[in-house]
This record gives sequence, structure tokens and C-alpha cells, in this order.
Amino acid sequence: MSEIPPDIETLVANHFTVIDVVYYPNAVEFEVEKVDPVNSREKFLELVKELSPHGLLPKLTLDGNSLKLHVFKTSVPSRRGLRGRIILLIATIITVILSGWVISHGTLELLREAGISELYDPIISTVAHTLGLMIPLALHELGHAIYMRKWGAGELELPVFIPAPPPPFGFGTFGALIIQRKPSFNRDELFELGISGPIFGLIPGIVVSILGILQSHYIPASVARTWIEQGKAGFLPTPLIFALLENIMSRGEGVLLLSPLALAGLIILLITFLNALPISQLDGGHIAYALTGSNRKLKRMGWLASIGLLFIAPVLGALMLILNAITLHPPPLDEYSLPSEKKRKWGVLAYLSILLLTFPVLQ
Repeated sequence: MSEIPPDIETLVANHFTVIDVVYYPNAVEFEVEKVDPVNSREKFLELVKELSPHGLLPKLTLDGNSLKLHVFKTSVPSRRGLRGRIILLIATIITVILSGWVISHGTLELLREAGISELYDPIISTVAHTLGLMIPLALHELGHAIYMRKWGAGELELPVFIPAPPPPFGFGTFGALIIQRKPSFNRDELFELGISGPIFGLIPGIVVSILGILQSHYIPASVARTWIEQGKAGFLPTPLIFALLENIMSRGEGVLLLSPLALAGLIILLITFLNALPISQLDGGHIAYALTGSNRKLKRMGWLASIGLLFIAPVLGALMLILNAITLHPPPLDEYSLPSEKKRKWGVLAYLSILLLTFPVLQ
């Protein structure tokens, strides 16, 4: 690990006006003159570029009325666990295939009862369901990885896919995640990290939904009611954009029996909504923290979102309440600077649009 360079005071003074300096064994604490929290963002990033080659990182915080800049030694964690990630990916593909198989054969049985199963192939439907889930999930994580690399995380890494039971206990996967190997530099990075996944996942989720709705069949309402009473079919919360697509693409009367591909699209949109909630370290938590800069405000938003979710999906709402209660969002290295004006204006619009489009509605 690199030592603190002897010209550290000069490096810091090139960007901030130094008032006082205190040396520690593995760090240096500077009290610097306050600057506009908008202008400090670029000063801080320039300092990061100068310190990184020395194995050092700065941290900028407001301590009472004093602006403190800490410079400390750091090292990027080594890349580990590739074999485990590959095993989890294979396991997730298997559980999603099993999920698609269960859903496809359940759909086949219902279509046979309705007398419209001639053109339905459960094997093709299983493959379609699997691809309809896995591709948007992979693109979601790719969006995160691209922006992490933009902010200095290095080469792209394989996401950690999380398998889950097939129906009736789950849909084969709990999603995936990218492990961040360095702290976020500032609130702009946090925002881009949070918004990139939902955008990269939402668009293919909509495409999958459209293709799936085209493959779905309309069932007489009386038949659908009988299936529900017999426990053969049920309802999932329907994202607003999915309901709009159903209405726009309507080509029959009765109740739409979703194809396995359409169900994959609906699940992706629901996952996007859940992940966009302003809770803890979900994507929505990254975005909300980036915009507010406060764990206290994020907690309040998380309580409201979790309580609201209780009325839509009680089990998920309870899990979100627990998550919001036991975790805090880690702050970026630059806790002082504001996010850029572009993030504050257009970012809020993009975030609210994602929440609105994926918000579950009653049908």
C-alpha cells in the first residue's frame, strides 16, 4: 500500500484553501475553507484523479461549521468468487427454466379446457419465458456495470444472480446484483448507478410484455371466474404500463390469459418497480440518497413506500419494512457537494416516470 506522499498538502491546496492540517499514521485530515457545494463537486473529482495513483482517496464532509477533507490509504478489493457467480448463474437459469416449465404446462391445461390449445407449444413457451426473464435481468445489471466502469470501477464483472423456487413459491429468480468494489465518489455517481439499472431493464421489459401480450389468449369472463374459484388461476399486481399495453393492444373480449412470455414481462416490470422504491440500497435508495443526501430523509421515504406496498403485496411490504429498519445507505466520499443541476431536474423526472410506469394498479 502506498505511503502518504510528502507533497500531499500541495496537492490538496491546488483545489481547496487549507486552514489546518492534522497527520495520522494512515491518513491526513484537512480543514478547508468552505466553497459553494456546487463548485466543490468538480474540485473534489480533480483531487480524486491526482490522489488515486498514490493509492489514496479523499473524503469531504461538513463537520458542524467546518469543512473537513480526509485523505486516507485505500486498496481496491481483488476480484474473487468468479466460480461461485458462474454456479449461481447456472442455478438461476435452471430454476427459471423450471419456473417456465411449470407455468407453460399450467397454461396448456387451461387452454385445453378452453378449447384453444392447438397452436400452443409448452417447450417453446418455456424457452420464451426463460429468455424473457433472463435477458432483461442481465441488461439491468449491464446498465449498472457500464456506469460503474465509467466512474472507475475497472473491467465489467459477472453479476451475482440469485435463484428462487418455481411456482407456487416463486418465479425462479430473486433478480441479480453487481458488487461495487469501490465507494461512490459523489452523489452524481450514486444517481447514475441507481437510475441506469431500471432504465436498461425497463425498456426490454416493455418489449417482452408487448411480444407476450401478442401471444396471449382471451378467455370468457365466466370461465376465468371459475378457474379462480377453483384455484387454477389468479391475479398478479399489474404495472400501469402493462395495463396500458393490454388496453392498446386489445383484440378480443373477456379476460386475457397471459402467455408465459407475457408473464415474464409483467414480472420484470414488477421487479423494476420494487427495485425503484426509495429504500435502503435498492436502486431507488441510491437515487433518493443522491437527491436528498440524507439517510434520515431516505428512511422516511422508505417507511412510506414500505407501508404503501403492504396494501399491494403484504409479504413484500413486510420484507421492505425490515430492510428499511435494519440498513443504512453508505454515503459517497463527497458528502458535501450537491448533485449536478441536470441530475436534480431531469433525474427526478426520469425517476418519477419509472415509478409511474411500473406502479401496480387494480384491473
